[in-house]
Amino acid sequence: MPGTSASQMIFFIAAMIVATAVAGVFVTTTINLSKDIQKQAKQQGDQFNTQILVVNDPSTMPYNATCSTLVLYVKNIGSSDIDYTDVIIILNGTYFTKNNMTFQLKDGASDWKTGVVLEITLTNVTLASGDHTMRVWVGTREHVDFPFKI
Repeated sequence: MPGTSASQMIFFIAAMIVATAVAGVFVTTTINLSKDIQKQAKQQGDQFNTQILVVNDPSTMPYNATCSTLVLYVKNIGSSDIDYTDVIIILNGTYFTKNNMTFQLKDGASDWKTGVVLEITLTNVTLASGDHTMRVWVGTREHVDFPFKI
């Protein structure tokens, strides 16, 4: 029965090729899943470490109608440094560009580290008396909604 062992050898080699291909697919899928989980964990960690707090008094916002300026104080309460040039502000649904903002770190700080307050002056702001809503974003990670009255 020499023909039987040759056909068995062919089936064995074919089975090994299929098994190797299936194992390769599983290994590749597992590696990709692992990378995606690590990436998501890093993003979640960055978001957890990046936290801000608006420290203005919502009942007495420093708004100057004559100069059309509004001053906002934002404190870094997270555990990581923040690049303040990533700040985005939406006031009553209006997006403010960097051209309408000036930034000043308080207490002589040179970086926006934990505990440091950033003074943001918005220009070309026209607000009527009443309730207003501001959303402050730091990049795409952290945002704070801040309702206030003028």
